[in-house]
Amino acid sequence: EDDGQTVRFPTPEIRTTAVNAETGTHEAAATKEVAIVDTVRYENLVTGQEYTVKGVLMDKATGERLLVDGKEVTAEAKFTPKEKDGSVDVTFTFDAGGLMGSKVVAFESLYVKGVEVAVHADIEDEDQTVEFPEPKIRTTATDAENGTHESLAVGEVTIVDTVKYEGLVVGQKYTVKGTLMDKATGKELLVDGQAVTSEKTFVAEAKDGSVRITFTFDAGGLMGNKVVAFERLYVKGV
Repeated sequence: EDDGQTVRFPTPEIRTTAVNAETGTHEAAATKEVAIVDTVRYENLVTGQEYTVKGVLMDKATGERLLVDGKEVTAEAKFTPKEKDGSVDVTFTFDAGGLMGSKVVAFESLYVKGVEVAVHADIEDEDQTVEFPEPKIRTTATDAENGTHESLAVGEVTIVDTVKYEGLVVGQKYTVKGTLMDKATGKELLVDGQAVTSEKTFVAEAKDGSVRITFTFDAGGLMGNKVVAFERLYVKGV
């Protein structure tokens, strides 16, 4: 029973929380370069001993390792704990351009001297999961003065297009770019030889919501015509 004569071999435990590095949420935009930070919380480590955490991203739909350009997405971090309980971050940086509508799950293993001593690998664990939602938009264009779908072809006119969106990443910056189209030709509306365009950049405060785009132009030559507002949603230029 003499503690001075005793050496303990503790059993390490780990659990993890994966988030989008940019927004700190469990959702990310499917852009060319994405960073996912997986915070690995550990217990019962030996202080002063060097450990390595090795992680791999899994495709939740298939339960298999995620492949990007034919390669697994992996990351690791070496550290020497000063306390037996604590945390360390493992960062995965990769091209998520083809992952819209998918979910990825971070699996982590803890090693000491090349031996695996703890694992956290649960494909159903929401804390380990980051989703790449598929945004959707639909729009309603009206005359700014009367709120209807008709305008007077007299001088300067303002059309307001309300863009309703779904499935955005909260905290992420987006840009909506709009163009007015000539319904008769199916081509861009030209006023004095220039296309009528507008755009607005915003940060999504909720995954579903709306933003207003305003087109102001000379409609003097458009009597008898119809124009249609086309809108595109961009994130990081994509």
